[in-house]
Parts: sequence; structure tokens; C-alpha cells
Amino acid sequence: MKILHSIRTKLSLWYAAILGVTLLGSGVIAYVASRSSLLDNLDYSLKNEVQWVNEFIGPQAKKVKIKRAALKELQELKRSAAQQEEQPEVIDTSAGKRAEIDEMWNQIYQHTLLSPRRHYIQILDRNGDLLYRSQSLRGHTISYNEIPYQWINVVSTKGPDNQEIRLALTQNDYVKIFVAYPLEPVYEVTDSVFYNFLFITPLALLISVIGGWFLAHKSLKPVDELTKTAKEITAQNLSRRLPTHRVNDELGRLTEQFNDMISRLQASFVQIQQFSADASHELRTPLTIMRGEIEVALRNQRMSKQARELFMSMNDELVRLSSIVESLMILVKSDTGRLVFNMQPVALDEFIHQLFEEAQVLAEAKKIKIKLERSEELHIKGDAARLKQLFLNLIDNAIKYTQPHGLVTLSLKKDTGNAVIMIKDNGIGIPRKDQSKIFERFYRVERSSGNDENTSGSGLGLPIAKWIAEAHNGSIEVKSKEGKGSTFTIQLPIL
Repeated sequence: MKILHSIRTKLSLWYAAILGVTLLGSGVIAYVASRSSLLDNLDYSLKNEVQWVNEFIGPQAKKVKIKRAALKELQELKRSAAQQEEQPEVIDTSAGKRAEIDEMWNQIYQHTLLSPRRHYIQILDRNGDLLYRSQSLRGHTISYNEIPYQWINVVSTKGPDNQEIRLALTQNDYVKIFVAYPLEPVYEVTDSVFYNFLFITPLALLISVIGGWFLAHKSLKPVDELTKTAKEITAQNLSRRLPTHRVNDELGRLTEQFNDMISRLQASFVQIQQFSADASHELRTPLTIMRGEIEVALRNQRMSKQARELFMSMNDELVRLSSIVESLMILVKSDTGRLVFNMQPVALDEFIHQLFEEAQVLAEAKKIKIKLERSEELHIKGDAARLKQLFLNLIDNAIKYTQPHGLVTLSLKKDTGNAVIMIKDNGIGIPRKDQSKIFERFYRVERSSGNDENTSGSGLGLPIAKWIAEAHNGSIEVKSKEGKGSTFTIQLPIL
């Protein structure tokens, strides 16, 4: 598709692709960073909670009586931690101050009321008996085997209702403290970030594609103007220049270079035109003199037959050379705009009848039949002399490249406001590879036939024919099949 090869499309797609990759990378980083930050903050909060509970109940925890098995476990923990501390004091709780202990639990309870609803607190004594449990646990118990001694550890585990929780825990000489918080709210926040990203990314990409297309269009609009102007610059208007830009950017510098190149081409083209015009003009006089002298020599009746044939051959070549020079003069004048057309109304049907009669004379030597198929009454505005040159060039080619006893057909009809003239032959045809080049100057089709007549053209007849047709706001095209013949179609606007 043509649009996929547009620079605008490529820039827009590259812009969208880069933005998409950037958004994807940013989204992944934001998701990971948010999750990590939330978990770090949660761990910090849980550690502070454990530390507060530990420090708050420390003075009263000594009154908790430790069983023999728990005491043995405590001693092993102390030895493994390499702590040089005194053995825990065994206190008879019956002699303790029960009122002070109850007040401690009440204060912890008041603290948990100020904490989030899903905040879990559980305190066990050294014997593993429950001392305190927050109401948010709803009767459930948190259990974990590896409880660090005298330091706080934070782990992820399963809690009430088999939900995933973040658990901070520690133990001292008297109690085991568990503080936990469910991870579901944390995941909800990060999932919200993820789903918002999924919603925003396609919208951002759509906006980026539209914005990229708009920016590319605005940036490349001067290129379209340059392209349009460059298409309009031909050999006839090399004085025209590409529109320059005030901004000294890459495009402005490129435009200046193109204009400099066009200036150099114009200077070279003018020199070539001047040389062609001067050469053609200078050749006309000696060619005319040589033809005149040969014609005078041919009037000598005492000239030998061999010499007469030689002079006649030279005269034919001089006629051909004079025709080439005249054609060059016409093309030079057409390029420089010095050739003026005498535009007058022309009765095209009568004009074609005259061409038909002249074509019969041209075809008589090869015994080729000329047929006028149809001729509608049509009028155009044109230069009769140039139109005659146009059609005679095509008729002469048709006769030249048609075998003896062949057929050349002329026709004139009206088609959607145009006069359509067709010159058709059943000759040797034009190879497909040459059909797009035959209107180029000096281009000649290579023939396998050894017939010199078929290759005696100068390569200027068809370019002149095309120039005359276009000068009349018309067109010329060819359809040909090798070995079957050719059909030249000329369209001219009718009055």
C-alpha cells in the first residue's frame, strides 16, 4: 500500500512504537516500584507496632509464670543467640498484681481500636498460652514456627480464612508477639495501578498516533509544496525556482541546493539550445547549396549512369539530413518558446480527407491500401500546418513499417468532447519494451530485419508529433503488438 511507504506514516508509527515501549517500561517500573514501596512501608509499620507492643508490655510481662518446658526452650534460645543475660525470673502469678496486668491489656485493646480494622495483634506467653488477641482475628489464631529471639522478622504467610498476610513477629524472655496485616489491600492498590495503566496506554497511543501524524503532516507540508513545484519545472520553465523558507533548517538548506542545481542546469540547457540552434542554422545554408549543385549536376545529360546513381544517392541523403536539421530547428524553437502557433478553426473531417488523398500517393510505391474507415463532422482550433506535420509523420511511419500490399486505416470520431483520430496499420509492430520510449528524442527501435528502409528514421518524427499534440492541449498514445501492427491514437479538444 502506498500509505505504508509514506514518511508521515513511518514517523507516526515509529513515534507510537517508541511511546508504547516507553509507556510499557514506565508502567512496569511504576507497578514494581509501587508494590515494593507499599510492602516496605507496611513492613516498617509492622515492625514499629511490634516494637511498641514489646516495650509497652515489658514491665508487666515478668509476672507471667513460665513452665519448665518453656523455660528449657528459652535457655536454648539464649544459648543459640549467644546472649550473656541472667536466667529469667520465675514469678508466681498468684502473688502478682492482677489489676496492673488487666490495665495493660485494656490499653493494648484501646490501641487496636485506633488501628486499621484488618490489623491483627496476637500475644502468647512463653508457655504458648494466649494472652491477648485482637477482635479483627475473629477467634482465629496466627501460628508460625520460627520466631526470632530479641529481634523482629517480617514474613509472608497464611492467616485467617487462608488469606495471605504480612507478619511481623518476635519473642523475649516472657512473651511471643505477632502483628500482621493482610496483603489483599496492598495488591488491590497495585492492581488498580495496573488496570489504570491498561486503560491509559491505548488512549495515549491513539493520541500519540494522531498527534504524530499531525506533527509529521505539519513538518512535511513544505516538502509537498516543493514536490508540487518540482513537478511543474520542465525544460520550458527552468527559470522557475522552488519556494524558499526563511528558517535556516535542513529543509531550507536543501531547497537552496536544489535551486542552485536548477540554475546550473538552466545555464547548461541554454548553452545546449543555443548551440543546437546555431548549428542547425549554420547547416541549412551549405546543405541547400549542396542540394542545388547536385540538382544542377543531374541535369547534365552526358553524365554516366554510375555517376548519376551516385549523385542521386547523395541527394537523397542530403534531403534526409536537411529534414533532420529542420526537425532540430523546430524542437529548439519549441523548447525556447520561440515557435508561434497560428491557431484557427479547422474542419477536421475535411482535413482528414485531404490527408487520406495524400496518404494514397505516399503508399502507391509499396502498393499499400489506405482506407478511411469513418469521418464525423468535427471542428477544432489549431495550426493547420503543424497538424498536417503531426498526421503525416504518423502516416509516413505507418507506411514505412508496413509490408507491401498491407493496409493502413484512418478514422475520425467524437468521444467525450474530444476528436479522436486513429491511424492503424498491420505492419511489423513495436516491441513492448520500446513502446514507452518511442516518443523520446533520437530513440530508434532496433529491428532484426535487414531492410534499411525500416531503420532510416532520425528518431525525431514521433517526438515532434507528441509536441504538436500537447501544444494543442491534446495527447497521443500507441498500442502495438509485434508482428501484428500498431495503432496511434490522437485526441484533440473540439470546439
